[in-house]
Amino acid sequence: MTSTARGPTHVEVQIGVLLRALEASHAEEQARFTVNQLIAALGTSSHILVILFFSVLNMVPGPPGYGGTIAIAIIGFAIAMIADAPLVLPGWVGQRRLPVKALMRVTDLFARIARFVGKLSRPRLTMMSAPALRPFLGLFIIAVSLPMMLPIPFINAVPNVGICILCLGWINRDALAIMVGIVVALIGLGIAGLAIWGAYHLANVAFEAVQ
Repeated sequence: MTSTARGPTHVEVQIGVLLRALEASHAEEQARFTVNQLIAALGTSSHILVILFFSVLNMVPGPPGYGGTIAIAIIGFAIAMIADAPLVLPGWVGQRRLPVKALMRVTDLFARIARFVGKLSRPRLTMMSAPALRPFLGLFIIAVSLPMMLPIPFINAVPNVGICILCLGWINRDALAIMVGIVVALIGLGIAGLAIWGAYHLANVAFEAVQ
């Protein structure tokens, strides 16, 4: 009988590489894991995979400015993808230390998402994920990420879910997942737009009240 067991996807393989690197770092006396090490574990030419990981990273609550910083990083990765350039960060950014325990938790979440989508996803209408369309993917990700740079609460979650599904669909060459990701990201963009409008309106009301 021919086995129908599904082998590990590229995403799952790279997650395994990242987890082993994190575990090795955690075993050291002074656990130290930098942004450059994170990108190296995922692959300096794996733009979509790195964007996918950072979109998951941006679903985790963080201190003020955290979401905006991650959004800026995602935009930078998208620009590098459009330019077909390797993911190289400036010295101080690349050498910034990351909390190993928190990264392991995020990576575990990343692995669960990838396994779940991997069970449902399969190659469909693969022309939608053709290499020639990667610049359009990059431009779309930039457009969705721009509002997330603003320090407005609760505008990151839905757009990042959309980017996550979109990137997983692209890696798995699944047009259905790509379309679902685009729709979710657009809904998130609409929510972000409403939140920005609401914040602007409240600021105007507050400004007029003190006049």
